[in-house]
Amino acid sequence: MDRAIVYAGSIPLDTDLLRAGRYNKAAFGNLASMLYGPNVMSASGLGYSGSTADLSLRIDAGSILAPGIMDATPIGGNGGGLAADITSLTCQYVSTASQTVTLPGTGNTYTVYAVCSEQDADPIVLPFFDASNPSQTQAGIQNNGSALPVRRTGVISIVAAANPPSAPAGGCVVALYTIAVPQGASSLSGVTVQPGQVFWPTIPELATQALLKACTEPMTLVSANGSVPIPAWASRVELRVVGGGGAASQALTTVSSFSGGGGGGGGDAWGVYSVSPTQGNGLAITVGSGGGSEQTGGTSLVSYNGQTLLQAEGGQGGTFYSSTGSAGGVGGNASGGTIWNQNGTSGGDGQCNAYTFSGYGGDGPWGGAGRCGNQGGRLATRYGAGGGGSYSATADGVSSSGGIGFQGCVLYRFLP
Repeated sequence: MDRAIVYAGSIPLDTDLLRAGRYNKAAFGNLASMLYGPNVMSASGLGYSGSTADLSLRIDAGSILAPGIMDATPIGGNGGGLAADITSLTCQYVSTASQTVTLPGTGNTYTVYAVCSEQDADPIVLPFFDASNPSQTQAGIQNNGSALPVRRTGVISIVAAANPPSAPAGGCVVALYTIAVPQGASSLSGVTVQPGQVFWPTIPELATQALLKACTEPMTLVSANGSVPIPAWASRVELRVVGGGGAASQALTTVSSFSGGGGGGGGDAWGVYSVSPTQGNGLAITVGSGGGSEQTGGTSLVSYNGQTLLQAEGGQGGTFYSSTGSAGGVGGNASGGTIWNQNGTSGGDGQCNAYTFSGYGGDGPWGGAGRCGNQGGRLATRYGAGGGGSYSATADGVSSSGGIGFQGCVLYRFLP
């Protein structure tokens, strides 16, 4: 921001103080524009209460930020002062006491307006030096006792009308409330007063809303490898990783069919971790793939600054441990979670000698395991679920494939 400079021993001028005032006004206006945006109107205070005896409305004290200009008219004078300056900026206007307005009639919709303007106030008889005799002071200009205003202030006047009034020079008109007055009403008892869009939440209210929103928003789902930048406002991140589901084993045939085992479900890790928007390149995400053809599912993990925060291994594939026996895949392990580390669900066994079992896949966190199927196991359908085993085949010597596992996933949500 700009600041006035004065020097020891120099003769002070009125413009020294006037320039300092303008610099402060410009700095305040720029700050207001940064907070609310340029050309935005914002009201604080200015609450209302409707009369139960007549059509009057009392508007409490308050302030408004709204578009204006530096100075519509010269400020100071009598051989000094500063000329008018029509530079646009956000200005503050204040109502220091409550104001009461009466609505013009009934059977119509009226708006309560704040007419914002700058006025010169606080007239005082000031002492001046006599230019021809500097040792002698005068009461007012030319010693005539006339008072001069010593304060330029932004003020608010409240009016109620069906149509907006004209804006004063260098000022503006702000709509505060809208009131639909029923035909024949004698008071404002029971009449709804609708606030305008100028009543913004305060910064503490916005901070609370942001925190509530961050804590209640659903987590974002990531289903492919990549990276996620850390927002400037975040200090923590909530993460959940699910490993890929394993694939089931196929049905084998020699002189008869043998049922395959189901694939295991992926592990599941969940936690909250500290992060910083100024450190590192964000979160590096790896999503485990679903296992195919009796294979184990891939590992899902999240790393930050080169360190793994948490990971979930994929479920193992179903296998034949002998020519007449098949076992379901073991669920994947999980580690690094601060809320939980849950191993995945194991797949069902398929066959043990003459005994035949279900061979269903292991469920993921949201179910979706593939069931065993005739001449081909069913595919898993949810993140981290294992595929279903196969039983029976079209002919001896022909194999039927087991179902493949579903891929893993990563979920995240940044927190303040």
